[in-house]
Order: sequence, then structure tokens, then C-alpha cells
Amino acid sequence: MTTLLERAKGSALDVIVSRKDPIGSMTLLPPHNNQIRYLDFACNNWVDIQRFSEVNPGPFPLLRTLIVNAVEEINLDGTGLITFPSLPLFSTAVTLDKFHLHTEGSPFLSHFAFPNLTTFELFAVLGEEFHASELLNFLEASPMLQAVDVKIAANISFEGVPPERVVVLPNVEAFCLDVTDGGPGYRIAAHLSCPSAKCTSFVHEKDIDETTPQDIFPTLVSWNTIVRQYATSPAEEVTLEIKIDPNPVITCSLIFRSPDATVINLIFRVIASDEDEDEFDLPPMDMHNEVFSQASKFIRDHPQLANVKRLRICHSFLSIGSTEDAHIANGLGRLFKSLGPLEELTIYCCDLQPYLPPSFHPPEFSGIEEPVVFPLVKDLTITHPLFSSDEQCVAAIVGLAAWQHLLGAPFERVTVRMGRTPAAMAERLGPWVGAAYCYDEMWLKNDY
Repeated sequence: MTTLLERAKGSALDVIVSRKDPIGSMTLLPPHNNQIRYLDFACNNWVDIQRFSEVNPGPFPLLRTLIVNAVEEINLDGTGLITFPSLPLFSTAVTLDKFHLHTEGSPFLSHFAFPNLTTFELFAVLGEEFHASELLNFLEASPMLQAVDVKIAANISFEGVPPERVVVLPNVEAFCLDVTDGGPGYRIAAHLSCPSAKCTSFVHEKDIDETTPQDIFPTLVSWNTIVRQYATSPAEEVTLEIKIDPNPVITCSLIFRSPDATVINLIFRVIASDEDEDEFDLPPMDMHNEVFSQASKFIRDHPQLANVKRLRICHSFLSIGSTEDAHIANGLGRLFKSLGPLEELTIYCCDLQPYLPPSFHPPEFSGIEEPVVFPLVKDLTITHPLFSSDEQCVAAIVGLAAWQHLLGAPFERVTVRMGRTPAAMAERLGPWVGAAYCYDEMWLKNDY
């Protein structure tokens, strides 16, 4: 260690501290503090970090990146109590701009303060409550933040947080909050304001063993607050996307894009544990239906729905019966009825059956409240539709175009992209639409 430090001379140092490093090694660092630009505590107990701060309190004038991976909360005497210094840890790192904190247990955020921080990443897995006030206080003391990524696996306590408290982060452009319980997660978001945010993500995860919750998206009160505090202009484009994979079993994304490129992404994931992966290759159909129902209703309740001009829909699940089709069709019917005229409607990787007019429904098809009526649509794009055969798919799309024409709301332009577009498809669409374009396009799973 001594030899390595001598060889470094005046070069910048990247230091990784392991829980196995003896105290003697730590005592060699203080003369080189002004060279340390990167400090990583890899799989340490909090007591190791406490010991390091006692041996080497700083200053660290060049330290730019601090990474803390804390795996336990016990100290040497086994009491479980950590005694930190009166001053915040690494408070002399005045140039620190990146702080990554991963912890199994309390994050002890009240013992850190970095006023010049620009990037903050927190991953906290707790067997006890996570105190929202601790996170809010830390963020409030970091006014220069530009990117925030927080993942919390714990129940969240809002004790001591007044309902009206809002912490403004004026420079944050990227904000991600991933919480295992969406309700409290969205409540944290409502206590923050990021007026400069360009990309905001809120993630809600649940285990597949649990029933589908009835509140996978924010309440209307929380949503109205989030829209005000994370977007400066109304959303003009909405994407509803449901993907099915072995693990995560199901992922639903609602993406709201504004003209100024601001994006708010709400994500709901159902995760299978390692033991459940083989058993749950696909989620139950009622889970898919419930997620789609809540997502479509959430779009209808958007406070700025009248501004939506572009809608994209993907629910990659080939239904297996008329009941499932009817459920999706009813959700679509209510969603389309709530929308004004659309410049673009894109349907991709979807079972087309719920979108079709009554003449295409099988005899046993029942449970539809009323036929799905599209809003006025200027451009309709259908990409990689799920259907039993290409010819049936063509007949369905042509029938849909003819139905809209009969209703007096023809599509101005229809674009179809399939792995192999049948011959004369554009010509068959011609009488019913202003213009038709058909393209052969290979489908790759990772495209969606």
C-alpha cells in the first residue's frame, strides 16, 4: 500500500475501501487526501464507514464521487447502535457532485450533507419503516441536484411531514422514484417539485403472489399535484404499453409527453420470485384485464386530456376468449369516447379483435357495452397486429376502415406494418381512407 501511494506521486486517486482492509491501511491515506477524486466503500458495515471517518476526517478537496454500499447496521460491540461524528460525514468534500448510497437498513441520510451535489442515487432495502422526512431533508439541502434516482423497498412513514410541505429542486432534469408500494411512493413525489425536469419516472412494483392492487397509479389528488410540479406544459402524446415476459411477468407503462419534450412515465410491474418463475410464465388474464382497465381509466381522468393529440397503445396479449376481448373492448370504448380529435393513433403489437366492428365478432362474443367507436383520427398506424392469419388480419383492418367510413369519420391516412404485407392490401383500403401505405417490416421482440 505504501509503495503504491508513493508511485502515485501527485496523480488523482481512485480509492476502494473493503470491509477487510485493516485500519493500518486507512491511516496511510490522510497525507494523500488532496489527491482522492473517487471513494468507494464496497460492501461495508456502517461501523467500517464510521471507523474510516474517525481515522481520516479529511479534508477531501478533490473528491467528486462517493459510493457507499452498506450491508449491515451492527457495530463492534454488537449493540446495533452507530455513533457518528457530530459533523456530517465527509462534510469537507466541498466539490463532491456524485453520491451513490446503497444500503440494507437505515440510510442515515441525516448524517450526510453535500450542498454542491448534482447526482444522487439511493437504493434502500429496509426491514423497518423508511422515513420520508429524512429523504426530503437531504434533498432540500442539495439545491444543485440535476439527476435523482431513488429506489426504496420498505414501508414508508410520513410522520413529521406536513401535508403542505413541498421541496423544490430547481435544477433536476432527470428524476426516478421506484417504490415497492406505489401509494406512498406517489405521496413522496407530491412533496417534491422539479420544474426543470425533462424525464420523470415513477415505478410501482408488486409480487405476483399478491392480488392486483386497486391503486396501481396515483390518486387523482396526487396526480394533479404531480402534473403541476413536474411538467410545465400539458401532455400532447400518451402511450399505454403493457408487456408480458416471464420476469417481470407484466409491465405497464403510461408515458405522457409534452410539446417541450417533457416526459412523465408511470410504470407498474408485477415481479415473480425465483421460485415462481417456472410456474408463472404468463400472468392470469384477469390481472392483465385489471391493469388495462386501471390504465385506460387513468388516461381518461387526466386533468389535461383535452390537449392529447397523439395516442399509442400496446397490450401485447393475444386473448383466448370472447370474455377477455369484451373486457378490453369496453375499456377502449370508454377511452375513445373521452378523447377529442387525434392527429395520430398508433396500435402496435395488439390483438385487433377488441377494436373491430360488430360484424367481425364471433357469434359467442358477448359482454360488450356498445361497439367501439374511434375518435376522429387523422393518421392511423397499425404495426405488427396479433392475428391468426395474414388474410384474416387484412380483412379485419379493411373492415375497420370501412366501418369508420360508414360512421362518417373516415381515417385520413392508414399505415400498416407487418412481417409480410399481403398483396393489394393498400388497394383494398383505398375506397375507405384518404391514403393507405403498407410496409413489410420484420418484428423483433425487443422493439416493443
